[in-house]
Amino acid sequence: MFVLKDKIDVPLYIQLYQQFREKILSGDLKSGSKLPSSRKLCTDLRVSRNTVDMAYNQLYSEGYIISKPRNGYYVENLDFSSIHITRETFYEKPAVTDNQNTLTQYDFRYGKLNQFELPIDQWKKLTNKCLRDFADEMTIYGPTFGEFSLREEILKYLQYYRGVKCTADQIFIGSGVHYCLSMLCQLIRGTTTTVAVEEPGHHITRRTLENHGFDVKPISLDSSGLNLKDLSLTNAKAAYVTPSHQYPLGIIMPISRRLELIEWALKNNSIIIEDDYSCHLRYNTKPVQSLQSLCSDKVVYIGSFSKFLFPTLRLSYMILPKGMVDKFTRMFDGYPSSVPFVIQKTLELFMKEGHWESYLRKTNRMQKKKHDTLVENLKKEFGDKITIYGMNAGLHLLVQVKGTMSEKELIERAYMAGVKVYPTSKYWKCPENSLDSTVVLGFGGITLDEIEPAVKLLNKAWFGGNSKYKDYCV
Repeated sequence: MFVLKDKIDVPLYIQLYQQFREKILSGDLKSGSKLPSSRKLCTDLRVSRNTVDMAYNQLYSEGYIISKPRNGYYVENLDFSSIHITRETFYEKPAVTDNQNTLTQYDFRYGKLNQFELPIDQWKKLTNKCLRDFADEMTIYGPTFGEFSLREEILKYLQYYRGVKCTADQIFIGSGVHYCLSMLCQLIRGTTTTVAVEEPGHHITRRTLENHGFDVKPISLDSSGLNLKDLSLTNAKAAYVTPSHQYPLGIIMPISRRLELIEWALKNNSIIIEDDYSCHLRYNTKPVQSLQSLCSDKVVYIGSFSKFLFPTLRLSYMILPKGMVDKFTRMFDGYPSSVPFVIQKTLELFMKEGHWESYLRKTNRMQKKKHDTLVENLKKEFGDKITIYGMNAGLHLLVQVKGTMSEKELIERAYMAGVKVYPTSKYWKCPENSLDSTVVLGFGGITLDEIEPAVKLLNKAWFGGNSKYKDYCV
């Protein structure tokens, strides 16, 4: 029995998706069960065929159901027997609440945002309001976990958008993802000497763990993300993952692999560190709900505002499992917040007044346009001369160029043509295993109008017979 409400802000297809997901998680819909046809369901529920198709597509993209040609959709074979999953679903919407070289014409730097797409004027107004109205609060050190009123706003946002299960007391606000990770490293140092990481994965994350004395074990990836067989062969009691959009390859971890990872954590009394760095930027389907929403007791959840707002704000958050909060509080009692009060308060007002939600919608539309334009132009210019990794999400693509050019040669030739692209080999702990002839193209900082001429220059640089490099031409 499905009940859809047309007088709430949640789209009908999302309501239907959530109710199907709940029935699968609870076991009401058994593995192998056939789902009603789209035609029958839209007739029974009196909704459009498109509503049902979108709900089924979301379930399919997350791995809850499978499609059998000319036979319909069936529930995937999933084992929930050893996992206690928190199943509350939130239906109600929260209340509104590198210096450039003169040679460079176009810069595909990952992590850069375009200043003209940022809410700078609104942020200025709110900052001035905070400086005017909360001057007295700036005369004392703030709480270790961050301002409670901001944590409440973050909680409402994460419950609605990411399905997280926690209280405001479990949320820690820190100056960037790697600051949060550094605090976590100190917390878990006595429970493990080894942390498993994705291979490839973010090199600064790996460096942070190593700087805190951990033995970092690189774990290979397959089409579903972290390879659990390789993970089980280590003595790691913690695993760092980016399941919503693996960095840098862009793999989306399906529900079956998420359940296996949780089972590993439960059996080995281990923790999972979930970095949800670009969770909103899914361009064809709704973002997959967080890993933390499936098992909040074994997942440390880390997220950031810097990837979407202003990178230099260095404002991130970490959700600790309930069992780790007391130890964290004892260890860091008296530590002042690492994020300035005025920044926290400005963000609180930015969220409370509805600007954050509006900005997310706006930036997702813009980044989708840039993503689609970049993919279209790469395919048009290069055809089968390249392979593209990580499409349909995030703020970057990996482009592997067929032929004999090395990563270094690709970067140098692009630079001489006026375009900056970036290496991928640094993301592998073992660089000898990296993808050959592959570069990163970040599109967050480039404008929509710059994409086509930039890609044309790349084609000219790599396949246009540049005299300096003509011996390398493929």
